[in-house]
Amino acid sequence: MLKVLVLEDEEYNRQFIRQLLDEIPVVTEVWTTASGEAALNMVKEHKPNLVLLDIELSGDELNGLQVARNIYRFNKDISLVFITGYTKYAIDSFEVHPYNYILKPIIVSKFRNMVEELAERLKPENKKVNDILIVKNKNEIYHLHKERIIFIEIHNNVSLIHSADGIFDSHWTLAEFEEILDSRFLRVHKSFIVNLGKIKKIRGIFDRSYEIEFYDYEPRALMSRYKYPEYKKRQGL
Repeated sequence: MLKVLVLEDEEYNRQFIRQLLDEIPVVTEVWTTASGEAALNMVKEHKPNLVLLDIELSGDELNGLQVARNIYRFNKDISLVFITGYTKYAIDSFEVHPYNYILKPIIVSKFRNMVEELAERLKPENKKVNDILIVKNKNEIYHLHKERIIFIEIHNNVSLIHSADGIFDSHWTLAEFEEILDSRFLRVHKSFIVNLGKIKKIRGIFDRSYEIEFYDYEPRALMSRYKYPEYKKRQGL
């Protein structure tokens, strides 16, 4: 069952979306607002499963994308769906990993299917760990399987994602990657996050630091002496 919040500044559209949601049996509660600030407060109070956001909010200090960024900072489990008439926002919206993106005018059948599919996906028996990492770089969007990521490093203030499919640039910081990666990954150095399952060998080098060698991948990563105890604990050593 879904609890839904709608952020839409145009009253007609807000009421239309509300009516569509009221007609979908899997939707149990609906809240609506025209204010980005009010939407943030309502998310914290009501904890909806799904937030539908119009990106362009006239007369508001926050637009829908900014609201989504704020939501994503404190709750990454909420499904975000952008509703807008402007395709130019599609690329930017992927930085907050939206569940979907719907263009106006809304096609009722597609809208209903999207909501019902999400409700099915969120059932406890169907809930799975999201194993896709979506990375935006300039005008491109990469869908990377987390298991195929070998390590991530900071180089010249850019994050480089080393994967079995190539090396990808990202503007995200390692701290941001830490928040969305699971227990397969460990921050082993101020400049490196590694996939523990890809490590072939670790050897001590200068100043009690360590060099990490990976299976079937030539580039190496570094582990600091301060992170070595945490690595050993995670590996049961």
